[in-house]
Amino acid sequence: MKRDIKNTGIALSLMLLFLISCDTKVQENQNSVSVSGIGTVFAQPDMVQININFSHTAQTTREAKRVVDETMQRILTILQGENIEEKFIKTISLTYDIEYDYRNGYRVRIGQRAQQSIVVTVNDIINNPERFPLLLDKITVINRVEIRDIQFDVENKTELYKQSRELAYQKAFEKASQYAELSGHKIGKVLTITEGISRDVAQTRALVSNMRFEAAGDYFSDGSYIPTGERGITSEINVIFSLE
Repeated sequence: MKRDIKNTGIALSLMLLFLISCDTKVQENQNSVSVSGIGTVFAQPDMVQININFSHTAQTTREAKRVVDETMQRILTILQGENIEEKFIKTISLTYDIEYDYRNGYRVRIGQRAQQSIVVTVNDIINNPERFPLLLDKITVINRVEIRDIQFDVENKTELYKQSRELAYQKAFEKASQYAELSGHKIGKVLTITEGISRDVAQTRALVSNMRFEAAGDYFSDGSYIPTGERGITSEINVIFSLE
């Protein structure tokens, strides 16, 4: 009987210690403030990627392939003339299939189709702003060539991400300082920092993207201008500060 009483006393003591510990943790949590900060910086794009697509339908796959190969060679000649290195030219799709048409509810074979799509990266467009428009002028002379998904970007984003993270922290600190002042406290040390999503912002200021041109055999007007806008880089963090 005495042993049962003793064991019960020990259990009650442990429970009391547990409750005190929980209460201490609650008090610690009450003496802190959790805030978030989002920082976005903008920069002018210095590169652009374009998707060039071309296809041809003929009676035989061989004939369709021959025309597509010739088109590819013409494009490569233009790109080489503009000093676009081979490593910045990548084939993303190459297909040979049957082309059908629907007439009076029936599927009718009209020939064999060959199609090729390449992605081209053009760098240094800040120092040479006329380079990209002139390249478009030359490529669009080629009949039945499609230019899709024009994406302006920043080649090296390392420094931009550093700046966006610093801005995010500053905003979090400003929030915490205000809350501390409102509650009659002062900001203490940082308890935790949790990073949210760091990303390229799809939203841009006056950014021209996802443009599409279909070559019809004529040049764009001389001196054509393509605004690039600014690319946004965003960082988001959550910070818990202690309160004193």
